[in-house]
Amino acid sequence: MTIEMEQMIFTAAIFRNTNVAEIARAIGMAPSSLYKKISRSTLRPWELAKIGEALGGEYVFYYSFPNGTKIGTLEKPKRKIRPKKKTQKTSVRIT
Repeated sequence: MTIEMEQMIFTAAIFRNTNVAEIARAIGMAPSSLYKKISRSTLRPWELAKIGEALGGEYVFYYSFPNGTKIGTLEKPKRKIRPKKKTQKTSVRIT
């Protein structure tokens, strides 16, 4: 038995007593954008992981082999840290 991504997300939302609009806001996305991505099946694995976190769970996506090797485990997306702009401090002396 397979379950479509759309069914899986809506079922998980019902299980957690929430809705897709609340999930979208929790992950920093507009509800209409998330609904479109769900209906078109264009969600990326890292977006599915964020949805899992927002639901208080975990979305796992990897290949698992009999010897225990797992390939493709998701790490949390790393935020790009922008260096702070250097500002020149000028001092004014009034005499």
